[in-house]
Amino acid sequence: MKKSVQLIFVSLLLLTPFTLLRGQEDVTKVLPQDSAVVTGTLENGLKYYIRQNNKPEQRIEFRLVVNAGSILEDDDQQGLAHFLEHMAFNGTKHFDKNDLVGFLEKSGVNFGADLNAYTGFDETVYMFQIPSDRQGLVDTAFMILEDWAHNLSLDTVEIDKERGVVHEEWRLGLGAQDRMMKKVFPIIFKGSRYAIRIPIGKMSVIDSCNYEVIDRFYYDWYRPDLMAVIVVGDIDPAYAETKIKEHFGTINNPEKERERKFYDIPGNKEPLVAVATDKEAFYSQVMLLYKQDKLKIETQNDYHRQLMINLYVRMLNSRLNEIVQKSDAPFAYAQALYMGYLSRSRDAFGAVAMAKTNKIPESIEALVKENERARKYGFQESELERQKAEILSNMEKAVKEKDKTESK
Repeated sequence: MKKSVQLIFVSLLLLTPFTLLRGQEDVTKVLPQDSAVVTGTLENGLKYYIRQNNKPEQRIEFRLVVNAGSILEDDDQQGLAHFLEHMAFNGTKHFDKNDLVGFLEKSGVNFGADLNAYTGFDETVYMFQIPSDRQGLVDTAFMILEDWAHNLSLDTVEIDKERGVVHEEWRLGLGAQDRMMKKVFPIIFKGSRYAIRIPIGKMSVIDSCNYEVIDRFYYDWYRPDLMAVIVVGDIDPAYAETKIKEHFGTINNPEKERERKFYDIPGNKEPLVAVATDKEAFYSQVMLLYKQDKLKIETQNDYHRQLMINLYVRMLNSRLNEIVQKSDAPFAYAQALYMGYLSRSRDAFGAVAMAKTNKIPESIEALVKENERARKYGFQESELERQKAEILSNMEKAVKEKDKTESK
């Protein structure tokens, strides 16, 4: 018999676990950038980041990052940021219909593993990796990025074909987890635009929107001042910089630019609670979310705070793991984590547990208890020293093996 699942999310703003970990020093010195990274901004506002890296050997990673996602959709465009991502593989100036995918696959690029894209609330990212030993292919890679940036065909026949593809993707995603999350998101994002701009959108819009509505999103938001090109791998940075300027330097921004607005997720004085059940789910999960202001890693003080957060999460996880080992533990699994992606303005600390049968209330109580115990009383010196030693060991290993760092 399939057991129903409950997902319980508690989102708190005032109960912040990291308050006791803040140091007294204010080191405002800006962190140095990797000197091997070549950066720049074109006159039209497009930014680029280039780094030569030889792992994996004879491979180059390309990214086109668009600073626009579902959060910017108009009411009649819900789902079109994601739909437009699909259309990038269905016809451009230099590749008819789905010829782009076929061309890259013949060049040794696997769709999915080496060639992909995703649409989030605030960004759309296109990515692919190619062999570096064929100069013609490398040159074509920059042309592909340019095509995505401003040369999508948006052929009406291909648009109508893709409506069905996206609809099927939506249908296949209608599993228990997806159905429950659709109930939970409006609570997590309560009072914000994020609650009504889930990237998959509305199928009614996908099925019936006019072609002009799709064109409008592309025209408004795919523009150089909202884009960045990233090239990392076995490539000469000077050559890559020249190609970026060649392909992107002449792209114009719209004469009438729409403002790229940023949206907040408001705080809440009382906990927000979401309960979602589904008969097809097989386990019960509870989660606490503690909203945090966005942590930007720009100064030494910011990095210091990030280390404190890392230490906190590791020490709390050690305690949660000790509970899991007990025979009377209310949950079979528990983990603390810091999610730096709730929105552009909010991060979140989370604590999640897989509750045992009929142990949902006890699991919530245990998670809250452990978070409160850490908030009020901190940790033992022995707990801190153990985690510091592990982090230092990991850092030393990373430095020793820095030349083995993969481009991804």
